[in-house]
Formats: sequence, structure tokens, C-alpha cells
Amino acid sequence: MLKPYNYSYSKIQKVQSFVNHVMLDVIFNANKIAAPTFSSALVLHKYRNLIDDINSDYILTPLSEAYIICKTLNRKQIKLLKTAVHNNNKIRELCNGDIQPVKYDQIENINVNLKKAIKTFCDCLYDHCIKLAPFYNIYEDINAYYKTVVKKSSVCKCCGINKVLTQFHTHRSALDHYLPRKHYPFNSLNFKNLIPICDICNSKYKLSEDTLYITNNKGKKDESKTRTVAFYPYSRTTPDIEIDITFNKTFDSTIEPKDIEIDLTSAVSPDKVTSWDRIFGIKENFKAECCTDEMRMYYEEQYIADMNFGKTHEQYIDILERNKYGDMNFLKIPFLEAINK
Repeated sequence: MLKPYNYSYSKIQKVQSFVNHVMLDVIFNANKIAAPTFSSALVLHKYRNLIDDINSDYILTPLSEAYIICKTLNRKQIKLLKTAVHNNNKIRELCNGDIQPVKYDQIENINVNLKKAIKTFCDCLYDHCIKLAPFYNIYEDINAYYKTVVKKSSVCKCCGINKVLTQFHTHRSALDHYLPRKHYPFNSLNFKNLIPICDICNSKYKLSEDTLYITNNKGKKDESKTRTVAFYPYSRTTPDIEIDITFNKTFDSTIEPKDIEIDLTSAVSPDKVTSWDRIFGIKENFKAECCTDEMRMYYEEQYIADMNFGKTHEQYIDILERNKYGDMNFLKIPFLEAINK
């Protein structure tokens, strides 16, 4: 994460309380409730229309299936499910490696149909329910929430290169599940897990890449997972990332990514930087950007022109440093330093 997002408090974030109540107080307490089947009468009155006024395939049916299955589970299994709700919504602690998540494959080990019911419920909440009147009349429209997060900033904070739509557009860019909903249940509508993201980062690189686990020997018999850490997207501090670029040939119009070496380092968060690169293809994106016509023209028409007018390299870099995250200056600085090595 090149820069963190500012977390904007909004009514829509309270929808997670609905998820927590339904799961922790009802579904995972099914073996203590006399009712043989699930109905909206088992939840708090303020939440009943969120079940009754929504297509039953989205909420009522998957919750009914999960309720019946949970009546048969033992205490250890129920404890794991409750841990999933609690831990999977502590996004900062998960990113920092302070606690362990519970993944869908662990729920599948309990009961495959339970996993399917929970995933249907969680996916439908984001794909359908949040866009329907019973939800947005209470919590807020998700498109309006998006505008409060991005405001006027058009730069994707994941890569720093590409653009996202701002509050002034009628449409919006993607809200990505930072911890992918493919892997992690119960946080599909946790807005600390939802980040505005450019189409390149979202649809070409991150996809459903597991933020918290590295896959070793993928596709082989000895495939394994290694727990890692990641930048928390709503941190109050900007990551300390150093970018170093080296050109293995003289920079000109024939430069290609194979001619470039990029090092991403951090004295405080080296593992988080590694995850950032793995998830978003940062080195590849930065190398590609350094090879664009736009970057070459910037060097030849702006930087060289300023040098010809008497400005020193050091003076030019100092000006860029004053607005490091504007206009890709964070990348232009090491780019120009590499040319002048």
C-alpha cells in the first residue's frame, strides 16, 4: 500500500452488526434454541425486514440451511465458527499478524454444506443485498459511501500509478475485498476490508490473491501455505517504502523492463512490502511505467529543459520531494536518480 486510505465513518458500516448478530446470537446458537427451523422471528426486531423483504435465496434460505446444520455441531466446531466471525473482522490485527484468520476450507472440514450456505449468505450480502432498498434505506447507499472515501483523489493508493473515479463521477471504481471474500467468511461487508482500487490492480493483478498467505510450490504435490503480513489499508501512518531503480543500459527509447532492476525496501516493514509487490505486481507495474513514452517525454521535455535553464538535479529532486505522492513523483524521483547514476 503506497498510501493508506482515510477511514470515513458512516452508517453503512453498521451493517456488520447485522451479520454478527445473526451468526453469533442465532445461527451458531442453534443447538440452544428451541425453534426447529430458522425464521426472522429469531433475530432482533430491527433486523427482521432485512430478511423478510429480501429475495429468500439471498438470506433466508442459506441461513435456514446453516441453522439446521449448526444444531448438530459440537462445542469445538461452534467455537471455531464464532472465532471466524470475531477474528475475520479484525482487519488491522490480521494484517499485522497478531491473530489468525479462519478460512472457508476450515469450515468445509466441518461440513461442506455449511460452508456453501455461509458463502452464499456472505456473497449475496455484497453482490445483491447492500444494493436493495431494505438495506440502503437503513444504512446508506454504497455508492455514496465510496465517494466519502475517495473524495477528490483520483490516484489508486495501491499502485500510485493508475486512476480511480472520484466523488465527481456518476460511476465508481471497484471496492475491493482486501482480504478476499473467496477465502475469508463474514467480512464481505466489513468496510475496513473494502478499498477503492483501480481496474488494473483489481482485475489484472490482485484478483483473489490471498493477502495473508503465500502459496509455496503452487499446483504441486507438496504445495503449502505460509502465513505472512500485509499493509493495513486504513492505517494512520504512511508506509516507509524506499524505491531504488537501476538501468542496466543507457536510458533511451529502446528501454524495456528486462533492462531495469527495481528494489522495494522498508526498514520497518520488509515483509509487508514483499506482500504488496506479490499482491499488486508492483515491480512489474513500475518497470512498465518507466518504459512508457510518457515517462521518456517527461524526462526529455521537462527535466532536461529545467536543467538547460540552470536548475540542478538536486534542486529538481527537492521540488519533487515536496509533493512526493502527487503526479507519480514517488516513482519519478528514483527514475531520475537511476538515469543520473
